[in-house]
Amino acid sequence: MEIDRRSLMKGLLAGGALLALGTPSWTFADQSTRNARRCLLFLGDSGVDQAFEKGVREACAETGYDGLQTVKVTGGLLSNPDRMVELFEQSGEARWIAVMDDASAAVFQELARTAGGRLLSVGSHASVNDHACSLRHTWLVASPAQGVGGLLAAQAVRSGVSFSITESFIKPSSDMSDVTGWSVPGFSSYRSVGSEAIHLHCSGLSLSDGCGLLDLGETTGWTPIPPQSCKREAVSMESQNWVESVGYAVTASALGVNAVQESCSSRGFVHRVLYPEPLLPRERFVSFVMDI
Repeated sequence: MEIDRRSLMKGLLAGGALLALGTPSWTFADQSTRNARRCLLFLGDSGVDQAFEKGVREACAETGYDGLQTVKVTGGLLSNPDRMVELFEQSGEARWIAVMDDASAAVFQELARTAGGRLLSVGSHASVNDHACSLRHTWLVASPAQGVGGLLAAQAVRSGVSFSITESFIKPSSDMSDVTGWSVPGFSSYRSVGSEAIHLHCSGLSLSDGCGLLDLGETTGWTPIPPQSCKREAVSMESQNWVESVGYAVTASALGVNAVQESCSSRGFVHRVLYPEPLLPRERFVSFVMDI
């Protein structure tokens, strides 16, 4: 059975908010937008704002970026969409890092598209108290240059909680023959055989279990990525708060941190712990990185 990007996209779009959003109809940013000149943090009045902002500021401090502007809404985005239109008009040439609930995300996407927004990434994030996979993250990303999943996986593996991360690139690497992979201790890496390569990184579970968790079908269409072909993801921040880790990873990518880029159309990270996990409050939110 040939495994292609459609399989991962099917799982990706089943991830809550992205099912409603679909593949965004706005313009995706390209490689030339890698570095941000001015960043704006938009907090959509969700329950995760404080933790997400803490992670954002950790990334800014680590990278030496001191120009962050913060905008907060009261009562949620849906209470005053006209205010969003004003903000877009006033924030030309800014890179937005945004967090909000699912309902606000659908409105935000349409307003941003109308304002000429260029998307770098949109992610759906949830804690579900399922011991098979307590934390679930799904991303649509403009290109490997704006990848977020590897940064988050390198942090999340330290948290003692099982997780899955899927990331699909709208504009994959132009050289799909390069088998460069991602690496942190404890993970094994695999590459699908097919016209659109998927990379899968597993920790604490087999390739077969990893494919099953992400609904990627049979394991006969995969080949190991040699360790010598993998590049180590270096992350200095350590946090036990998963929302804070998402804020950090999203912002580090938005600020142009040189994370490991892989030559694939999609990639997944799965990690399972072998001991009882802490119960997490149920949370669900959406993150955006875009240029206006």
